[in-house]
Amino acid sequence: MQPKHVCLPSAAFCGKIESFFGQGRCFLLAKGRVGLYAGLKAMNLPKASEVLMPGYTCMVVPSAVQFAGLKPIYADIDPATYNLDVRQVEAASAQDVSALIVQHTYGIPCNMTPLGQWAASRGVPVIEDGCHCFGSKVGGRLCGTFGAFAFMSGQWNKPFTTGLGGMLLVNDSALAERVAQIIDTEALVPGTLKNFVLFAQILAHKLLVRPSTAIAVMWLYRALNRLGLAVGSSSQEELSGKMPKRYLATMAACQVRQGLREMAEIEANIRHRVRLTAFYQAELPRFGFAPLPASVVEGLPLLRYPVRVDN
Repeated sequence: MQPKHVCLPSAAFCGKIESFFGQGRCFLLAKGRVGLYAGLKAMNLPKASEVLMPGYTCMVVPSAVQFAGLKPIYADIDPATYNLDVRQVEAASAQDVSALIVQHTYGIPCNMTPLGQWAASRGVPVIEDGCHCFGSKVGGRLCGTFGAFAFMSGQWNKPFTTGLGGMLLVNDSALAERVAQIIDTEALVPGTLKNFVLFAQILAHKLLVRPSTAIAVMWLYRALNRLGLAVGSSSQEELSGKMPKRYLATMAACQVRQGLREMAEIEANIRHRVRLTAFYQAELPRFGFAPLPASVVEGLPLLRYPVRVDN
């Protein structure tokens, strides 16, 4: 099947993203990982060369690297921050490394200065996994603005949802042109049926998901996905390591509209997550759990607050 011709993504939503970050060119895709795939393809890295990333990550990230014809290799994380430690990067790296993916886990920013210096000394481009960190800053600078590009997710459990979907922010103008060409010539546009199903899922999420119902709705959603009655985050093909046939696709129209609504409330969203971070930071010690170092999380809009346990 020949791919349909694709127009550039919704200018309004892309403009909101670009304005928020104050730089870059935004593209709207079916999922965050698809943005990683498109960005890697546009980089034209040597075939089968290595992309270094944290070992503590979601499987769809190394899968996207493999689908782009590259080899994922892993470095361990700093247990205090859940993020890459430059010492671990140095220990794991080899001469064949062609790119470095840094992941701002749970919204906790990576220490970008030493990682950036390491990458610059080797001429290795930095890619930011921004799926957890919308609104997080390091040194007063937004995560997502340090690398050649950043990919972000609008999946259900991310800082905000577009009913799945992903955003790609490309900070290099020449690279952005190559990404645009790939999307324009190769990406599929969701048809009417796919748009309707995604719209129904967004509506059901608004109506049904509450703290008291979240677990039950999640299991129902997964069951419907297995039966092919819902659009899930990952297909069985992808979970088995095979690239799905319609992998490179854009956002549906209903997702773009939802994204615009979310961006209209983004500052309130960030303030709410900052308050939740402060709440957990203050309250967890009362129950015998060690909080994260204040220097690591103070004032940050975390996606999740990680708690380490003895067992």
